[in-house]
Amino acid sequence: MGRPIGSLNREKPFKLQLQLALKGRPESLRRIANRLIDAAETGHLPSILALVDRLDGRPMQAVDRHEVLIVDQLSDEELLLIASGGRSEDELKVIPPVPSKD
Repeated sequence: MGRPIGSLNREKPFKLQLQLALKGRPESLRRIANRLIDAAETGHLPSILALVDRLDGRPMQAVDRHEVLIVDQLSDEELLLIASGGRSEDELKVIPPVPSKD
């Protein structure tokens, strides 16, 4: 289970500790970078991808717009079907809604 939607992960304890450790050993970061480059030059795909991601940034994730549902355009039955995971009212033993006082 991940973080709740909308939560901000401002604390990055591993990043902080790694930065502190590398500050005291700057030559280590250069050696690590050189090993990554050496591995990429031999054709090691994960190393190549790591370099590309760091230099160019990760590519944007494609979003299939055909599967986007507009809630306002769905009927109550369709919304119930989605909310119930595809189960029928009988399977859910749905309690009928309380009539409005209008």
